[in-house]
Amino acid sequence: MVFSYANGRISQIGLVETTAVTAQKPPEFGAAGDNWSQEGWLVRVNWQPLRQALVPQTHFELIQPLLPERHSPISTSTGRGNQGVYLAGLSETLGLLLLKLIEDHAEPAVRVHLVVLAEEGDYTAALLDDMQRLREVPSSTERDALTKARLGQGLFRHRVVEREPACRVTGLARQQFLVASHIKPWRDCDNRERLDGANGLLLSPHVDKLFDRNWISFDSRGQLICEHEAAREALRCWGIEGANLIRPFSREQEQFLSAHREVLRR
Repeated sequence: MVFSYANGRISQIGLVETTAVTAQKPPEFGAAGDNWSQEGWLVRVNWQPLRQALVPQTHFELIQPLLPERHSPISTSTGRGNQGVYLAGLSETLGLLLLKLIEDHAEPAVRVHLVVLAEEGDYTAALLDDMQRLREVPSSTERDALTKARLGQGLFRHRVVEREPACRVTGLARQQFLVASHIKPWRDCDNRERLDGANGLLLSPHVDKLFDRNWISFDSRGQLICEHEAAREALRCWGIEGANLIRPFSREQEQFLSAHREVLRR
């Protein structure tokens, strides 16, 4: 994935089509490339123009924490372009955030394809299925809804995984078998909370069912809380006596969890 950033705007996103090959310097460079060798690398990119350019400085408070410490294309202090950087590498999380911000201005099939490149495991197959479905769905409203859901899910999951590498209850660390579960329900969140990694836990699917229905929760130290008799019976049947991985939550996570505990079912 490549983001074309110039004059303070991201105006195109592209997919690299081939590996780099040796090539002569393009004549379009003119005097701007006088100090460069006549021979360099050529990488072919399939560019997708955006109907409306994205101005990263407008979203600087979201982007700033994800910028690389060295060779950042955007100044980490001002949010303006860094003239000393020509081609910069970005983390997957920052790439997905940029895609989320520009999602309304690119072709749906391209947007989903970009997320596929950043996903792994069984999720890739599901996203590929979505790409095929996009081609078959005549309604632009349905295409956009599907694409937005996938982009949001991918970005949220990446942010949760950065904080929670395994299920706290079962100890399972194979992420393809785990669910990125919202602590504060999606329906009750504002847009920022819906994508906030602190508002999520990585849980085994059967545990997620109990957590999502407020039948179990966690205290600030990471201990499992269960006051619901039916949920206790389920945990006993599954051989679960408590949290397998006990460690404190961050201050940001605790803000969401404290509200979750208030509606714990008994």
